[in-house]
Amino acid sequence: MTRNNRAASVADWLGTEGPGYPLVLSSRARLARNLEGVHFPCSAGEEDLERARGMVLEAVSKRVADDRDWDIRFAEELSRDELGMMTEEHLTSRSFADRMGGRAVALSWKDGRSVTVNEEDHVRIQVIMPGAQFMEAWREADKIDSCMEEEVQYSFDQELGYLTSCPSNVGTGLRVSAMLHLPALVSTGEIARTISALGQAGVYVRGLYGEGSGVVGNMFQISNRQTLGRTEEFIVRSMDTVVNQVADNERTARKMMLRESELGLADGVYRSLGIVERARKMGFFEALELISQVKLGIEMDLIPMDDFSILEVGVEVGETHLRERLGNDAEKEDVERERAVHLRRMLAL
Repeated sequence: MTRNNRAASVADWLGTEGPGYPLVLSSRARLARNLEGVHFPCSAGEEDLERARGMVLEAVSKRVADDRDWDIRFAEELSRDELGMMTEEHLTSRSFADRMGGRAVALSWKDGRSVTVNEEDHVRIQVIMPGAQFMEAWREADKIDSCMEEEVQYSFDQELGYLTSCPSNVGTGLRVSAMLHLPALVSTGEIARTISALGQAGVYVRGLYGEGSGVVGNMFQISNRQTLGRTEEFIVRSMDTVVNQVADNERTARKMMLRESELGLADGVYRSLGIVERARKMGFFEALELISQVKLGIEMDLIPMDDFSILEVGVEVGETHLRERLGNDAEKEDVERERAVHLRRMLAL
C-alpha cells in the first residue's frame, strides 16, 4: 500500500488517548543497528549503501511486513510531499530526505511502526504509541528487531554491545522518548529549572521534531542520553519515572496558576480562542501556540469545548498536509488561509 492510496486522515495513534493523557502525548522506542561487514552509512560508498538497503529490505519483507498495512519505498521514489508528511507525522526524521541515494523506509502508516534504512545507521526501528506506553513501545520494537536478526547479522561487540555511527548510541542502541505538553511550566517560568534538572539526570530535551528542532506549541520531546552500560529494561523504567515526575511538575504549575490568577489565565485562553475563531490566515508556529492555550483552557475547565488531540491537529495544519489538501501549486498565502479555516473546522468552531 502506498501513501497515495491511504486515506487522507493522519495516523490513528495521533488522535488516540493513552496513559498519562493529556500531559503525555506519545511514547517512542527507537533502536539503532548496523550490519556486520558493511561500511556504516557515514563512510559507505554507493555500492555498500545499495547492498545494505537490499539486505535490510529483504529482512523486512520476509519477517516484518507481513500485512497490507506496511508500505516499503525507496527514498528516491518518494515525492517531497510524501517525505514531508512522514516528518510531520513523526514517522521519519527531518534529515531523512537530506540524501536520497541508498535510503529507504518501511512503515505502517496507521500504528506508528517504521524501519528506516541508511540514515545515520543501516537500520532504525521505531515504534510510537499514544500516551505513556514506554514498555509496550520497546517490546514492539524489540519484536521487530528480533525478527530482522533472523535474516541479518548486526555489528555487535561483546563488551560494548551494538555498534552505531554515533558513539552516544553504542550499547543497547535504544532511545526511549516522550512527547509532553507543558504550557503551565512554560508560563510560570519553571520550564528552565525542569530542563536543567533533566540535563543533570542524563535526559535530552528537544523540540517537536526531535534533534535540532525548536519548541513550538509548548510541546517538548525528552529522551534518555545513555545507552551504554544499561539494560533495555532499566532505560525504559527510568524514562517512565522521569516522565511521571515532569507530568507531576506540570500539574503543580497548573494549580499554582489557578490560585494566583484564574481570571488572568482564563483571559489568556479566551484571547487565543478569539484569534482562532476570527483569523483569516495563520502561520504554523502561531497556530500551534494558539491551540496550546485553547487546549490548556479545555483541560482546566475554563472553556466549554470538546477536547481534541493537539498532536493530530498540529499534523493536520502542517505545511505538507495542507498542500496535499490544496494541491502542490498552492501559494504560501493559500496555505495560511486554509490553515485558519481548517483549524476552525477541526475544533468545530
